[in-house]
Amino acid sequence: MEIKRDNRKVQNVKRTRSLKKYNTEKKENLDNVTEELKQKVSAKTQRLSRYRKRQNQYCQNKLFRTDCKKFYNCLRQTYSSVKNALDKEESGEPLEGNVWERSST
Repeated sequence: MEIKRDNRKVQNVKRTRSLKKYNTEKKENLDNVTEELKQKVSAKTQRLSRYRKRQNQYCQNKLFRTDCKKFYNCLRQTYSSVKNALDKEESGEPLEGNVWERSST
C-alpha cells in the first residue's frame, strides 16, 4: 500500500503503525500480536452476543409482565416464521439462494 504524503511515498503504513504501537520489531512478534488481537475481537463478539440475548430476555420478561396476550402473539409469530423457514428447507429450497453456484464462482 503506497500513500503519498508531502511529496514522498510511504509504504506499508499499516505495518509501520502497528510496529510502533505494539513495539514489535520482528515478524514473529507481529504474528503473535495479530493472533492476540483476533482473540480479543472474538471475545468482544461473544460478549456482545450474550448482551443481546440478555436484552432480548429482559424485553420479553417485561412484555410478559405488562401484557401477556401481546407476548404470546409475539411468540406465535416467531414460531410461525421459523416453521416457514423449515418448510422451505424441507421442500428443497435453500434459505439463502443456491449455495453451490456461489462457491463455484
